[in-house]
Formats: sequence, structure tokens, C-alpha cells
Amino acid sequence: MRNLNLAVIILIFLTLVGCNSCGTDGAGDSLERVRNDKKIRVGYISYSDITSRDHQTGQIKGFLVDVLYETLADLQIPKENVEFVETDWQNFGLGLETRKYDLSIAGTFNTPVRARVVEFSSPIFYLGNGAVVRKDDDRFHSIQDFDRSDITIAVVQGEQGYEYAKNHLKKANLVSLSGADLSVAPLQVKLGKADAALSDQYVLRKYVLNNPEVKDALADNPYDVLPICWSVRKNQQDAALLAYVNAQLEKIAASGKLVEIMGRYPMIPFVRQNQ
Repeated sequence: MRNLNLAVIILIFLTLVGCNSCGTDGAGDSLERVRNDKKIRVGYISYSDITSRDHQTGQIKGFLVDVLYETLADLQIPKENVEFVETDWQNFGLGLETRKYDLSIAGTFNTPVRARVVEFSSPIFYLGNGAVVRKDDDRFHSIQDFDRSDITIAVVQGEQGYEYAKNHLKKANLVSLSGADLSVAPLQVKLGKADAALSDQYVLRKYVLNNPEVKDALADNPYDVLPICWSVRKNQQDAALLAYVNAQLEKIAASGKLVEIMGRYPMIPFVRQNQ
């Protein structure tokens, strides 16, 4: 009887161990797998100079891609073994959770809402947010001026402006748009379908340059200057990968390489932490 009880206990223990293994996807440590396979899947969002696909060559390029290749240098992963997977602002976290990619280099703000879903890297740079309005509209001088029941604001779902407006501009009427193209929000202002559009000041700067009938009302008074970060899953299997990324980002910044890469992209309004 004692031997039978012992056998039952061992069986239960092995079952629990097996279940725990199932719960971790059986994929093992992400960094170890990437290092051994010399391959990595990377999520990105089309974002002009920050990250985009070259329509002629099909290659993914941009500021964050240049930083990525520097970050991966010590792993000696050939560029052809970096698989890029396109996503959008609303679903980049889901792509990590479902293992569509190991690392997201989408230029995402580290916000409390997003931090509940993913683990963010150390900041790469900082970026402010603004509001596009018609060129002749002088009603707005701070973000608080938009919190009015007679104001319609266009935002892209999942983007930081969307989160901010939901939480802080509760009197305003929101037009929520889907997709990865952030220019659809200021387009609503140009078309007369919204009084304002919220987004980061890089997107808005580019839009205003090409559409002189609108302006960024907060160009000199941005709201929510936030860190731009990369992200991994909230999973212990990805902890080593995140630690590696953070260590490499620190190394790139300390060596001056990050500033050198920034110099290649004068259109991006970089804000550094010490500014």
C-alpha cells in the first residue's frame, strides 16, 4: 500500500510538472533560441523615417531598424535571418503574446495602459505629442483647451493620443479610427470632419509640412513627452532577451553610436532624456 501511495504521489508530481511545462509553451528561453538559431522575428509598424518598407526593394529600413542591427551585432545574426512582421498600434502586444515575433521594435510610447500588456525596454529616445488644427483656428494653446463638449477630436485606436483623449479629454467628442496610418487622424481636420487630431509631433510635423492649411497648435507646448521603447512578452521566457536588449541599448548610447544614428534622420524631432 505504501508503494502504491508513493507511486500515486510521483504520478501527480509528474503531471503537475508536465502541466507547468505546457503553460510556458515549451519554447524555452527566447534569447537562447535566437542565439542558437541565429534567427529572430521582429514586429514593426510602418512609421516613415522611424520604420518603413522600401517599396522598390522590399527591405525594412529606418532609424529603429538601424538601432536594431547594432543591438543584434553581438549575436551575429545575418540580416537575411531577421524576419520582419508588420503590425499596428492596436495589435502589437497581441503579436508578441501569440509569438508572431520575438521582439517588437514598433516606435511605441511606454504608457501605463501598454505596460500592463508588454514588458518595455529602456527608452531609446523621447517624443512629445501635439494637436493639429486648421491654420486659422486660434482657440487652442494647451491640451486642456481641447476638453470641451463642442470639440471633435480625431485619434487612431491604440495610439497614445487615443489613450490620452479617453482618459483626460472626457468632454470632447472622439472620432476613433483604425489601422497603422497615423496620418488619417489629421486628415479628418483637413476634411473638416474634426476640430483637432492628436498624435506625436513627428507625425504631425510631417503632415503640416505637406498640408499648409493645418498647423500643430501645440508645436511649442507639447503634452506628454514620453519615452519611445521596444517591447517583449510579459513572460519569464523573454526576460533574458529583454535584459540583453537593454544592455545593448546602453552600450550603443554610451559609445556615441546612438547619436550617430540619430544624425542620419534630421526629420525626427528627437528629445533626449537629459534635455
